[in-house]
Amino acid sequence: MKRYFFFDIDGTLTTPLTADYPDSAREAVRRLQEKGNFVAIASGRLQADAVDVAEELGIDSVISDGGNGVTCRGKILYHEGLPLEACFRLLGEIDGKKHPWAVTTENKKRRKTKYDDYLERVTDRYYETVVDSRYDYRREEQIYKIFIACAKREVKEIPLHTLPHVWLTKGTMLVEPVHKERGIFEIMKRYNVSDDRIVVFGDGLNDCSMFRPEWMTVAMGNAKPVLKKKAKYITDDADDDGIYNACRHFGWI
Repeated sequence: MKRYFFFDIDGTLTTPLTADYPDSAREAVRRLQEKGNFVAIASGRLQADAVDVAEELGIDSVISDGGNGVTCRGKILYHEGLPLEACFRLLGEIDGKKHPWAVTTENKKRRKTKYDDYLERVTDRYYETVVDSRYDYRREEQIYKIFIACAKREVKEIPLHTLPHVWLTKGTMLVEPVHKERGIFEIMKRYNVSDDRIVVFGDGLNDCSMFRPEWMTVAMGNAKPVLKKKAKYITDDADDDGIYNACRHFGWI
């Protein structure tokens, strides 16, 4: 039976400490594809970023932006930003106050900020940061991600309202979509796939929405406890051949 596999990137396909792709994970992906299965990435990363990872692993289908983007067989089916009015409301309430922020408004690993001290307040450097003291977020037509300099103990100071968030680092709140299952539903609809053919691998809190009881869900050994409770199977850590071992355990490869 052809199955449809969806893999998170960070902490699942990559090792938590080094962010490398274990050879065993690459081999598992290759062998799954050789057997005629559909293999896709399911990530919170921006579409262009997730596609770069997919191409490195020989994968041509991607659920990106936490479910707000779907690229299938190399073609973008949709790529949407966060609810714009909700973003404007959030930024309007924190602008000029205690927590500097930056936004990503293009399909590029780049963020814009008006705060000269933004990079002094955050430790991550994964995205290029463009500082412009005259920057006006209200002119934007789409916002994909919002980065906020904020410690976890200060979370109540951020008026998120209905916007979802994860933690990029201990000092950086990242506002981004967290409904990866939306992208899986799109793939299922496109190919008329039944629930018993869906297999999901993940490790983090932003994987919870796609760990549904009707699908086969595999949590990495290094996964968050709440995700392990939702999983049907817990494999080894990402850096201990977790993906490969699970695929062998179930006879998928």
